[in-house]
Amino acid sequence: MKNLVAVLILLLVGLPALAGTIISVGTTDPGSVGALAVDSLDVLAVSWYQPAAQSSVRIRANFLDSFGNGTFSAYLMNGIGPQADPLANELASTTFSASYFGPSPVVLFDQLTLSAGFFYLVLGTTDLNSVGGWAATTSPAVILAPGVLQGDGSGIQFFASGGDVDSAYLPRSNFSPDDGLSYGQLMYDVTVPEPSTLLLLLGGGLALAVFGRRRTS
Repeated sequence: MKNLVAVLILLLVGLPALAGTIISVGTTDPGSVGALAVDSLDVLAVSWYQPAAQSSVRIRANFLDSFGNGTFSAYLMNGIGPQADPLANELASTTFSASYFGPSPVVLFDQLTLSAGFFYLVLGTTDLNSVGGWAATTSPAVILAPGVLQGDGSGIQFFASGGDVDSAYLPRSNFSPDDGLSYGQLMYDVTVPEPSTLLLLLGGGLALAVFGRRRTS
């Protein structure tokens, strides 16, 4: 029992600093929401920097399927462009579908562990029959955790279109930064569990362990 109590105390003291939101790009003005094209000729990406490692990370993007039954791909990278390597730079990848009734949050990744550094979220498709849109707003409400930066120094978001798309490996496309953000900022969020939830669970376990120890002593 002493060992269990010690472990719970160490967990409580040693928890990393967590924030409910790492980065969130949303809007308080639904009327300003549009979408940037994601199809076989258009690949989009966003970037952020986080100064500390995080676990249990969830990444969502506001997305719509223009015609329904489309198949799209998402990649989490630490580098994009012609030099991108699936073994060296790809952290996670998946395929996903979305609603065609309008942009809605789609969970792309969950329970990820990310180190400190720059990250790129890439969305695209190689299916000629899939056409979608990544929701964007010209009135963004951006929330950043302490120390988190939007972008990578060369831009906040990126696109590859037409002959710049590498259909063999979408993150290797020849991306250009969309510095003007003329069509609005792409909407997505990167979050981790609220600290209160973890503390309550561990605190409850500690209390039960102490109570059980008193009853048996």
